[in-house]
Amino acid sequence: ANVSVEAWTGPALPHPLQQEQRCVPATMISFWNAPPGLPSADLRPFVELACALGGEGFPAALLETLGHWVAARHFNVLRIGAPRPELLLAGTRHRDAQLVWRCWQAYSRYYHSHDPLFLRMQRQRRGPVPLLGHLLAEDIEFDAYREAIYRDNGLSERLSSLHWDEEGRPLLFNLYRHREDGYFSEREIAAFEQWVPALLQLLRGHLALRRGRSATDEWRLALLHRATDLTPQELAVCLHLLRGLSHAGIAAELGLKESTVKTYRNRAFARLDIHFRSQLFALVQG
Repeated sequence: ANVSVEAWTGPALPHPLQQEQRCVPATMISFWNAPPGLPSADLRPFVELACALGGEGFPAALLETLGHWVAARHFNVLRIGAPRPELLLAGTRHRDAQLVWRCWQAYSRYYHSHDPLFLRMQRQRRGPVPLLGHLLAEDIEFDAYREAIYRDNGLSERLSSLHWDEEGRPLLFNLYRHREDGYFSEREIAAFEQWVPALLQLLRGHLALRRGRSATDEWRLALLHRATDLTPQELAVCLHLLRGLSHAGIAAELGLKESTVKTYRNRAFARLDIHFRSQLFALVQG
């Protein structure tokens, strides 16, 4: 099938967002450069997002901010590298809170090397502004990837931004649309295009603050690198163990029974292929 690769600039940023129907082309895998400068629009949502920098509520605040212009249920930020990409940040407001983790686990384990949008974007010459990309699920030719990530999870579409960190490693920000919500409108794509440079600055600031505040993010990444199928509950129990909490303390912190905490611990240790808490510490220190 023929695939169109387009370079274009969207219309002026709307505010507030008004949904519109758009005619979806037969094929659509496209990328282009983000425009310089900020749009002339209400900046108050971004001011509120800036207030959440470094906090646990930043992922939810990010989705809330984007919701003023782009309707999306979940996002992730990946550092792409060998042998597998790293998950730096993710958030969801979908009713299925596990969805973002399932997508990440499948992508990281099996399908990152089959991502047609990222593969096209990374071949472009690096510039001072991020590359933006747009992918429709039906344009993914590799059936297993399309089914596991998009069809099985009800996803129809993705907007992406690619830039490179100080060490030259590609960072990919992905925003997903669900079939039940229809397709991204032209206005939403234009809004994403105009807001991405400012959004990426806030994302970088948040990640820097989190690294400087505690080792929690580093522990989280180390554990997910070892076992990408850890559930959020299992991961939370491991992080609390690393902070030195007892099983009773974790139960009180998470609002669970102590027996449930031990169940999550046992499942996590099995996925991590360890047996003792000392081995858990060794994983994140090595």
